[in-house]
Amino acid sequence: MGKRERLISLIDDWSRRSGEAGARVGCDLFCFRTGKRWGVDANKVFAPASNQKLWTTLAALDALGPDYRWRTWFAASSGCLYIRGGGDPSFDEAAALRVAQELKERGLTRLHEVWLDDGLSSGHPWGKGWMWDDLAHGYGAPIHGLIMQGNRVTFHFDPASDPPKIARVSPRFCRGKANATLSWTENPDPEVEIFRTGAEQFEIKGEVSRQEPELEAAVASGPEFFAEVMIGALREKGVIVPEGTRVIRGPFPERADIRVERVSPTLAEVLHRVNKESDNLTAEILLRTMGMAGRGTLSEEEGLLRIVDWFRKQGLHPPGVFADGSGLSGYNQAAPESLLDTLIQAVRKDPLFRVWLDSLPRYGVDGTLKNRTAVLPEGVEVAAKTGSLAGVKNLSGYFLNSQGEPVLSFSFLINGLLEEENGEKLQDQLLQLTAKEWIK
Repeated sequence: MGKRERLISLIDDWSRRSGEAGARVGCDLFCFRTGKRWGVDANKVFAPASNQKLWTTLAALDALGPDYRWRTWFAASSGCLYIRGGGDPSFDEAAALRVAQELKERGLTRLHEVWLDDGLSSGHPWGKGWMWDDLAHGYGAPIHGLIMQGNRVTFHFDPASDPPKIARVSPRFCRGKANATLSWTENPDPEVEIFRTGAEQFEIKGEVSRQEPELEAAVASGPEFFAEVMIGALREKGVIVPEGTRVIRGPFPERADIRVERVSPTLAEVLHRVNKESDNLTAEILLRTMGMAGRGTLSEEEGLLRIVDWFRKQGLHPPGVFADGSGLSGYNQAAPESLLDTLIQAVRKDPLFRVWLDSLPRYGVDGTLKNRTAVLPEGVEVAAKTGSLAGVKNLSGYFLNSQGEPVLSFSFLINGLLEEENGEKLQDQLLQLTAKEWIK
């Protein structure tokens, strides 16, 4: 039985046993040693989900370079604090405390007004084709030039409580509240519904995992959330900020008594947030940052044009529809062969391949593949990007040898699942078959 026939046999057997006869499966594989390629429905179109991030991160590395950094600017004069966002996706409560300390040391003692300049952000704060019922979940957080802790409120639950009770909320300085009606589950992908009932107020129903007893919810507006947490940080550092201090939108001043600039980690470091953690907001910031070269703002439209230019430059055919940077959009369409072409090209021609490869999750080790447990042969490692939506489980990446060199690339796209857990089981079986039969 040939390689393609073995794949078909495995998929057919899984379809019968799992009850997933209606699911669609596309596979494409390439061996770097022999140059041979084989697949099943590799040219058919699927929803790529977060496999989209493979393209976004490669294009961003090429356009921006691994040392690119984002900036956030602060200024203070006459009791007014001015904040200008530059799209830093890593800014969090810890960064706010460091900036607050520096502002205090430079002479800021009291505030009566906060001005927010989100002018670098253009267009709507969500990706094209994002569903309305995703927008209150943490993975659907709004995209702004001013970003605080991923524009998310995290509710941490007490594992000892039954039913689950909220033990604390982060960031500490936010006003996030939730009415939670939840039960515990051992499922690592709990079923949960989140509805926003106010700027930072939520209704949460469903399940939460005891292994990861926390849920993330998206705030309504990134800039105002940024100001709220920043005010809390300033108060903790001893700056007097009265209750009811005005927070308004306005321009950043050319001159000020006090000026502070916060610089983000490098793009090479931030890539881990996108690929290992599959952070949608950071992926969208990469797309929009690429668009700054054309319009001077964080532009989704211009960023998408830059992606098309990147495909042309690489000599690759773009996917059927490339609608956003993260893969959350329901408009995206891609074939396994398109993803595999990119994976092969990255190994052969991308001078920054190693930087990018390091950002991919390792099977059973870290990121979104940390909890995967299928047994692989000794000396074989899998570095791959996951992709999940409702009814979708995708996995594309590489088999690596003991020296960390790619020996085989693959793309497994599974759409139309009744139970997403069944998709992971098929991925594991495909990985085991490939490792056992074709990795020499």
